[in-house]
Amino acid sequence: MQATETGEAVSAAWRSLDGMTDALLGRLPFLAVGAVVAVAFWLLGRALRRIAHTAGQRTRLDPQLADVFGSLAVALLSLLGVLVAAVVVFPTFQPGDLVKGLGITSVAVGFAFKDILQNFFAGVLILLRKPFVVGDQIRVKDFEGQVEEITTRSTRLKTYDGERVVIPNGDVYTSSVLVRTHYPTRRVRFTVGIGYDDAIPTARETIMGAVRGAEGVLDDPGPWVYVEELAASSVNFTVYFWTASPQANVLRVRDRVATAVKEALDAAGIEMPFPQQVTFLHDRTGTRAGDVGDGEARSLLRGRDAGAGRDGTRDGARHAAPKDTA
Repeated sequence: MQATETGEAVSAAWRSLDGMTDALLGRLPFLAVGAVVAVAFWLLGRALRRIAHTAGQRTRLDPQLADVFGSLAVALLSLLGVLVAAVVVFPTFQPGDLVKGLGITSVAVGFAFKDILQNFFAGVLILLRKPFVVGDQIRVKDFEGQVEEITTRSTRLKTYDGERVVIPNGDVYTSSVLVRTHYPTRRVRFTVGIGYDDAIPTARETIMGAVRGAEGVLDDPGPWVYVEELAASSVNFTVYFWTASPQANVLRVRDRVATAVKEALDAAGIEMPFPQQVTFLHDRTGTRAGDVGDGEARSLLRGRDAGAGRDGTRDGARHAAPKDTA
């Protein structure tokens, strides 16, 4: 009895396997046609990608953007080819049913790929609008350096310290970007102070001559020297000059200008003072011997600069306490 049941089970399995084999053999022509259709669509996508590259070269389109468009064409046509091949192999298959099924999870998929899609579209917009290009020196948030690569996901910088920074395109596109090398030249400034006893016109001419003689400073636009502030210990000038925009050049020229200004002021005998502070310690009641009263303190304050020496010492009136005769 058991042998009979086992034989019937084996016979049923064999018949099922034989039926599947016959069905597969019957579907082989459809499978072959479906594979040919899928390959044809893939080849068509490759051809469109080559066309996109050629068109990009003729229209001066960014090569990376042309590659993005070509890759999109390949992906979309490959997907379309798979759907058409599925219909050929399985005539009862309806792509609309697949779309409806995907609609159930579209919200979850959208949230899962939100950042990826945001960076992708931001990268496409950056490549299209070109606010900066590879080779530019830019600053984004706390990062500054030279653009090495712009992809559909991120913008890669090489900092001035030789480090790589990878910034998501979504952050780049939604942030303020300072492009230092967009124009061939840029203005640089620094501050220098002179003493109150020195003549402003003489100091201005001395500084101007030093700046103009520094290597790398442009003649057009020329340098400017303005009085910016009457500070506590000095008259402060702001020096403006123009030079080539790369950061390395700016640092070199600024060093030359600062050195030339210091040497020129020293040669002209013009003081570059440091902050000074005078403190009086006294009893305002003036009841003790040697105390300085309010009137005398104000007199000393008015005259303290009159006797100032060039070396920063004060030769003005000093108060000496009388001897105690008690």
